[in-house]
Amino acid sequence: MAKGRWLLAVLGLLALAVQAADLGPRTMDKRWLFVWRGMDDAKEVDRVIERLPAASAAGYNGVVLPANVAPERAPALRAAAAKAGLDLVAVVMGNPRDRNYMEGVEVKDALFVVRDGALAFVPDNPIRLLNTDFEQAAGNQLGGWTMQDDPGVTTFVDREVYHGGKAALRLEDVGRNAARHARVAQAFRLTPQRQYRISFWAKTDGFQPVDADVKVLTADASKTICFQTFRADRTQDWKRYDLVFNSLEHSDARLYVGSWGGDKGRIWFDDLSIEEIALVNVLRRPGCPVTVRRDDGTPLAEGRDIGPVIDRQLHPWRGWHEPPVVKVLPAGTLRDGDRVRLGYYHSLIVYEGRLNGCLSEPKILDDWRDEVRAADQLLHPAAFLMSHDEIRVANRCALCRGKGLTPGALLAWNVKQAAAIIRTARPDAGIWVWSDMFDPQHNAVDDYYAVNGSLKGSWQGLDSDVGVVNWHGELAGRNCQFFADLGLRQILSGYYDGDDDGSAVTRWLANTAGVKGIVGAMYTTWEDKYEPMTTWAKAAWGEARR
Repeated sequence: MAKGRWLLAVLGLLALAVQAADLGPRTMDKRWLFVWRGMDDAKEVDRVIERLPAASAAGYNGVVLPANVAPERAPALRAAAAKAGLDLVAVVMGNPRDRNYMEGVEVKDALFVVRDGALAFVPDNPIRLLNTDFEQAAGNQLGGWTMQDDPGVTTFVDREVYHGGKAALRLEDVGRNAARHARVAQAFRLTPQRQYRISFWAKTDGFQPVDADVKVLTADASKTICFQTFRADRTQDWKRYDLVFNSLEHSDARLYVGSWGGDKGRIWFDDLSIEEIALVNVLRRPGCPVTVRRDDGTPLAEGRDIGPVIDRQLHPWRGWHEPPVVKVLPAGTLRDGDRVRLGYYHSLIVYEGRLNGCLSEPKILDDWRDEVRAADQLLHPAAFLMSHDEIRVANRCALCRGKGLTPGALLAWNVKQAAAIIRTARPDAGIWVWSDMFDPQHNAVDDYYAVNGSLKGSWQGLDSDVGVVNWHGELAGRNCQFFADLGLRQILSGYYDGDDDGSAVTRWLANTAGVKGIVGAMYTTWEDKYEPMTTWAKAAWGEARR
């Protein structure tokens, strides 16, 4: 009995020791410096090399950078990193090299009429908007717009400064509104699964912050339909903007023009329009088929009835350009006046230029294999960081939808394939991935931008040897327990161009005290700001790591 009590006591002491070890000082073995520049430029590689001695002196032991390093400077980079005692970590598996392999959004049965040997696009239901030249008004109260914030206070009808006609909408000193809003809005109708363009002119005078937007939301304002935004300068003359969106499954919509967080200065809008368009940035790949038929449903064919449906100006990062002309072939059955329905897929911009590739196409996985092999030959990195982050368009193309998976399950499948590619090429290398798309407190949620379905469950694709680079700055580590419960290692990705004194990473460390598997921190700058990296390092891992 005494022996049993003694054994229990020993086991209890061992349990306390293990718990104390779990809660004890973190090793912070991964002390990384992040670089996000075009490494195919030899001058940028040299800038990294110049920075390595200072990074080493501050206690960093790894540098994370894109894998496409200029080949002629790769040996010098490897030698400099080795001399400074820094591992190389290669960022891989970003957007596809072939633009056709961006994720595609479907346009279904767009209407064309045969005219003079070509297909002429004809909108089924032309958009009907009211007073988009802002000419109709009683004082500062606009006609046709069913919602207007603070007429005569923050929203004005300007009859002296305008682009066309005799008036323009002016937003001024938006900060005078209690909610810092200055908006006008009206409802309109869309045809589901069609492509649209918003066009307008804007002018600014000391407008700050430059946050004004033109939005298309659902009728109840619960979901975004147009995800593309535009950039204006604080002060600029009249400039034209074109934003392209897909109506997705929506028909009832609401147009907003305005500012949601403005302060000072003025911005003008004029000559706004929305129109259905077709065949802009058409994607041609196996998962994005083109369909063509008569209006009565009779199938037609490329190469027999019409020429190829190819957008030779395909540029997914540029929302609008003149669409291609599709020829009608003389040997086919189409004649002038015939009505034709075309189905196709196009790329979709989120914000000013965010796009992502398809999650299903085998060619993308083949390209990733080539990329990892090339990175290994060039850099022989100690680890790879997979670029699975902010995937805002997914499960939309025919191939992805054909798998019958939720976006979360589809992403889980994809990241497993990606990790296996690295594991096969370099069994000894570390594998890491950004946190956001696998975090239910971040982007692994329902209704994420233009993702078709829920991203929940994506974390099930993370194997135990895949580490997580956690960058949710708003939570500052309070989401780390989720990944710890999955048995995954984590690196705290701090700085983000706003933690010059290290106070934010100090909060991260406090919030994750006792969380298992925190093995490091990464100074993450997207704006190429490295002056605070030593101060930040002191807060992240202290003097002892030098």
